[in-house]
Amino acid sequence: MFNQIKRARCQAFTLIELLVVISIILIASSIIFIGGNSGAGASLSSSLRIVSGIAQGARGQAILKNAETRLIINNDPTDLEKYRRYFGIVYWGEDVDSNGNVTATGWKAATQGTSLPDGIYFDPVISNQFGANRGGLSETISLNYPRVSVAGNTDLQSGAGSTPYFQYAFNSNGTSANPNEWLGIRAGNLDALGALVPYDSDSENGFLKAAVIFRRAGTTTPVTDPDAVQ
Repeated sequence: MFNQIKRARCQAFTLIELLVVISIILIASSIIFIGGNSGAGASLSSSLRIVSGIAQGARGQAILKNAETRLIINNDPTDLEKYRRYFGIVYWGEDVDSNGNVTATGWKAATQGTSLPDGIYFDPVISNQFGANRGGLSETISLNYPRVSVAGNTDLQSGAGSTPYFQYAFNSNGTSANPNEWLGIRAGNLDALGALVPYDSDSENGFLKAAVIFRRAGTTTPVTDPDAVQ
């Protein structure tokens, strides 16, 4: 019985990990306005706060676990509910059995994942310098997410999972592994092929876009001026 309880605890999220999720929810509930006071403008503003919160959650996990951590963004066009809207956090950790023995090492979920509001997507095209400051780190990683156990996520570089994700990396001390890269988001729709199509440029929502910049120390800077997001 004791071993069963211990195994259950090993598979569960810790209190601190749950607090990270709660902090993201609290950040998401605090809405500012960028390009208007309703509709897509409000959704974009809320999304920027969500992304900033997830980035800081990833940094916090890196420091807490003293492990490499990734902010990940779903890039599977066959799953349009999550495609470029579903964000998560993983860290490089260990599975331990009831006897305290390490059974696997790989990427583990720190949260259950968060979706941006409808009509708001990650856009790699407007993510300035995305992939330019990676030091050999790939733009994407393949993972089985979310999982609190390693499962198939056993490769540090490729992930070795089944679903592709874009990634932004944090070192084990919480610093950014891709400093000065941008994470851009924009209001739009997906066409029949899953490509991101901006709203009609004649409308007030045509150029709604925003970003966060990853700083070397691990902090982020929001960019709310659409003209600054290229």
